[in-house]
Amino acid sequence: MKARHCFIYLFIIIPTVSVSSLGAQTEQANAEKYWYYRQRFNRYFIYVGDKTGESMVVASRNYDFLPSLDFGQHGVHFGYYLGMLATEYRLLVRGNQLQKADSTLQELRFAMLAYTEQMDRCEHYWNKEDCLDGFFIRENVPVDFIDTSLVDGKKHFDALNKNLTSANTWNNDSGHFCGLAHGDPAWIDHLREVNVDKSPMSQDEAYGVMMGMALVAKCVPALEDEAKAIFELICLHITGRNVCRHCEGRPYLIRKPDCSPIAESRGGVTVFFGYGIAAAASQVTGKSVDYFSHSFDLKTLPDRLKNYFQTGKLTYTPGKNNRYFLWKICSGGIPGDQEWNRAMAVSLAAMGDSWGKHTDKGLMRNSYRLRGRKTHDWRSFYLSLWRFLNDKAPDLSEKTLILSELDAAPSRGTYNMTTELHPDHFAHGGWAYIYRYRATFDEQYARKSTIGIFNGLDYMLMYNLYRLIYEEN
Repeated sequence: MKARHCFIYLFIIIPTVSVSSLGAQTEQANAEKYWYYRQRFNRYFIYVGDKTGESMVVASRNYDFLPSLDFGQHGVHFGYYLGMLATEYRLLVRGNQLQKADSTLQELRFAMLAYTEQMDRCEHYWNKEDCLDGFFIRENVPVDFIDTSLVDGKKHFDALNKNLTSANTWNNDSGHFCGLAHGDPAWIDHLREVNVDKSPMSQDEAYGVMMGMALVAKCVPALEDEAKAIFELICLHITGRNVCRHCEGRPYLIRKPDCSPIAESRGGVTVFFGYGIAAAASQVTGKSVDYFSHSFDLKTLPDRLKNYFQTGKLTYTPGKNNRYFLWKICSGGIPGDQEWNRAMAVSLAAMGDSWGKHTDKGLMRNSYRLRGRKTHDWRSFYLSLWRFLNDKAPDLSEKTLILSELDAAPSRGTYNMTTELHPDHFAHGGWAYIYRYRATFDEQYARKSTIGIFNGLDYMLMYNLYRLIYEEN
């Protein structure tokens, strides 16, 4: 069968070429791009509200060119969302744009409610009484969220397809969704990997939400106490102290409401990051490091966990209470080939300023290279997060790096639509992945990356942090 042809908006390509020929975009252009991303996000990547599934963040649309919504690593995206709203609110108040600030604050209140009532009060999925205790599920989107036979389902379906029709489908010959430009979200008609039984949190999900709550506590006085309380509960739970029920067993093991452990392979063991968790919690809540800490003996851990920190890194077996020794090892560059572990470590270190006088150097080592090889580069984001949360002085070399990344972001949103016929159809400049600041270079530059249209929260949060640190009040 001959493929259907599509009309493509060629005028989108022309200004892109002329802007790049002039060099870096102006800061005004990045501001305009931010608000375009913001409108795009609220139209196609979330339905703000207080019903089940509302104010949950869509990670990507049109996965593998299909008409789908994907909620993916929701806790991480939700943390970015909280952070974006909090920093936007602070910027709007600083600029005396109080009406817009009130609107952002209302959206943030819905997001905080979504966490407490949809994600955290989730124990009924394990036949337990619901409790606000720091344990949460990754997302709470019903399987019938966009079911057009239901009143709310049709409302969600219509809103998330605004200005789109079922004709906006993938055309492989042109390498576009029919009638749309690169970066434009396309028609959706089903949810991907949304199940009746909900998946429990893992530690990377926890650190994502914690990052968002830390920024809320820093930026939004009206929600500071609530954000700090939630942060505290999450930290207590992931270090082994569920405030609603007692579960026997060793600490630093995340447990489900029925007390069964989350496996190490699923992000359930937090012992190596124990001090980093406690330091972040102390910095955000004002309570002591000891309040969030436990004694442990590395001898009790499985051999494969001890061996994770490769030969030569653990020169002796730490004794009880030697959490800081393990955490300092992380500052020198986490062993192994898993970028996710580095992303988790630098998130905690940025929040807690916990690698001594040279936290910035530890952030650099984990954000930029792996055993001498440049496999990823997240310096701009985690150094900015550290500077803003801990009131550190700006750095002009980092400013230049941030601007180059912001300038390179595509005008209509982040995406990857590469095929054998169209290997160059992706967001250039490192923006071809669901989230830039947790990805390898292969993922950032579409050499090994998810196919889809992405929510752009990474750009928006980075832009806001840049303005808060480097723009005059």
